[in-house]
Amino acid sequence: MWYFAYGSNLNARAVAEWCRHHGKRLPSLRGGRPVILPNYRLCFPLYSESWGGGIADIIYDPGKNVSGAIYELTESEQKVLDEKIGRRLDLNGKEVGLYRRIEIKVNPIGKGEPIKAMTYQGTMVEKYHIPPSQFYMDLVIQGAYANGLSMMWIAYLQSFSTQTAKRTRPPGYGDAAARL
Repeated sequence: MWYFAYGSNLNARAVAEWCRHHGKRLPSLRGGRPVILPNYRLCFPLYSESWGGGIADIIYDPGKNVSGAIYELTESEQKVLDEKIGRRLDLNGKEVGLYRRIEIKVNPIGKGEPIKAMTYQGTMVEKYHIPPSQFYMDLVIQGAYANGLSMMWIAYLQSFSTQTAKRTRPPGYGDAAARL
């Protein structure tokens, strides 16, 4: 299945660090293709204690776009990302946790037909912007660079206000991730 990454999961090295810390097999986040998700906007309405600030989400908003990358993942690789981002199923199979999976269509940069993909959308959205930590935004921006997203998108990411996290970095994001 195609997976659309737009937040910290754009940063393959940060995902690898989390997987090592938690003893999980690393999903194949190499060779991402830059794409555009039409009619959504990027926002930071979810608070994460471990990140020390707001974390990325997408909200339906006609006329807006979100840049990101798609990766072809197996279901078992997707389940690793489910755990990383806080997606769980209750006993009845209903999605609970911080994010849920949604189906979307993304447009490749340049030529190509729209591609069906899966991504995550928040379940407990606050109404207001919660500034992300500078560490979190740095990971997102580094992932955007690594996946060849446009300089206009990177400038947009850099325009968000950030805050100093109470914690230097969340568990599983060691010194290697900080040097990205």
